[in-house]
Amino acid sequence: MHKSRKPARRAFVSAALLLALGAGCGSGSAAVPSTDTARDALDAALTAWTRGETPGELAGTETSVFVHDTPWSQGQRLASFEIIEESEAEGAVAEKRFTVRLSLAQPDRAEEVQYHVLGTDPLMVFRDEDYQRNINMVNGPSTTAPPSRGQRPR
Repeated sequence: MHKSRKPARRAFVSAALLLALGAGCGSGSAAVPSTDTARDALDAALTAWTRGETPGELAGTETSVFVHDTPWSQGQRLASFEIIEESEAEGAVAEKRFTVRLSLAQPDRAEEVQYHVLGTDPLMVFRDEDYQRNINMVNGPSTTAPPSRGQRPR
């Protein structure tokens, strides 16, 4: 019998998020990346997406970077992106938040989305919807493609 890895993945992402948010609690401050470090991590993540790489831990970065982006995980292809600005996250003290314009190749459309970058090592990059689901411990969509017609779900 095949068991889903989704609960294990959710547990890992949630634990990493909690660790990143709680890092530095003894000193009274969270481990917040600098704006430049956060922007570089986000740029590396989105560049990897344009090259057709998969989300998760990025290869070839000086500091460990872990990316969680459900549409990317579900196979959407990114043609290009523009990091528009760092935006203020209401009540946020442990992360940097950026507004990004994504030009998707599949399906063909453009959209503006928010990304959160938190932690210092590893750096965690979350699309806003994924960040909200994880911080609120809410189940989200499957990150695997649905079974094709005629296949039984596992």
